[in-house]
Amino acid sequence: MIPPARKPRLRLLRDRRGATAVLSAMMLPALLATGPLFVDTGYVSYRSLLLRQTVHAAALAGASKLITYYNSGTNSSAGVVAAAQAFATANEPTATYGTVVPAANVVLGNWNSTTNTFTSLASSHGTMPNAVQVTGVNTAANGNPIRLFFSGLFGMSTTDMSATAVASFSTAQNFDTIIINDLSQSFSADIGQQRTADLAVLDCVNSSAGSASSFGITTFDGHSNIYQALAQTGTNYASLQTKINALNFCGTQGMPACSGSNVASGIYSAIQQFSGISSTNTIKNIVIITDGVPNADSMTYARADGIYPTPDSLTPTCTTHCTDANLLTMAQNQATNAYAAGINVSTIYYSGDTPSGQRSSYATSLATLVKGTGVALVTPNSSTISTILGGFCSTMPSALKLVM
Repeated sequence: MIPPARKPRLRLLRDRRGATAVLSAMMLPALLATGPLFVDTGYVSYRSLLLRQTVHAAALAGASKLITYYNSGTNSSAGVVAAAQAFATANEPTATYGTVVPAANVVLGNWNSTTNTFTSLASSHGTMPNAVQVTGVNTAANGNPIRLFFSGLFGMSTTDMSATAVASFSTAQNFDTIIINDLSQSFSADIGQQRTADLAVLDCVNSSAGSASSFGITTFDGHSNIYQALAQTGTNYASLQTKINALNFCGTQGMPACSGSNVASGIYSAIQQFSGISSTNTIKNIVIITDGVPNADSMTYARADGIYPTPDSLTPTCTTHCTDANLLTMAQNQATNAYAAGINVSTIYYSGDTPSGQRSSYATSLATLVKGTGVALVTPNSSTISTILGGFCSTMPSALKLVM
């Protein structure tokens, strides 16, 4: 005979099983209803992250090609657009995601670091872009909305999404820069353009590079002269402006005597000035601004004039009776030595009063001095010299500025 006390325990066990079955039956419809929504929510989150990464990469790629706007000769944005779209397609292939970044969504303009705002060239009518804005879209209007898996059961089969990023040239690194100014007589009528160019480069280094960036000026005719030793732009900005505004051509008061035009001497001097500066977190640059090719003079050249092919050479290219071709070779050798020392070399050819038939060959010869991340820029007249200087600034590494 079964003791009476055991019967309630068996009934209690059966009651618990019944409660569990009832609870499962109640939850099942809820899970069936909300489960698909969780799947779609996760997928949308993934696509949002993918789109943000895509526009980040595209904006940085476009900003890295801003130099093509300046050296295209026509202020064309084609190179910037192509780079941005290439990176967008690499992240989200067209066959799968559609055209995520249409050409019209790659916009050149200017980034204001004070107000953290972007203004397009179309709005400002400007000519010196320092930033690229890229907008990526997955929308029905663009023909590539995000298609959902299960939400169509509730009347929503797709959803739209967009993301925008702005990248601008700037760097937290120090961007130490020595300008090599041509003070030869052929440039005397255009010395004001030298000052304009120098001020533009100073502003670029001061506003867009690391706070400890340095700036200096070395002048040259037949020999070189340190006109302004390297000095931090942030703490010496006003005095550097004053020094630039006092710059004059050779033979005038306070300037060296005129003696031909030997850019090799300027490059050699800049190499020596940079030799004592640490390379840690520092980008070193030489910017050569001149209106022509080297011009030999009746003089004896010394090591400081850059006449030796390498720092350890014992045999000079020439010492007396040097030709214009000798001086060009010397300049090319010194540019190579600068690059070996970790220094980038850029050139800015200001054609000014150079006869039109000689401008192309002069610009080509000067461009042979470009090294590293340097650029060869050409400006035909004073009205474009400030604009073209933006091309040098765009050699700075690009940084992401804004994500919306």
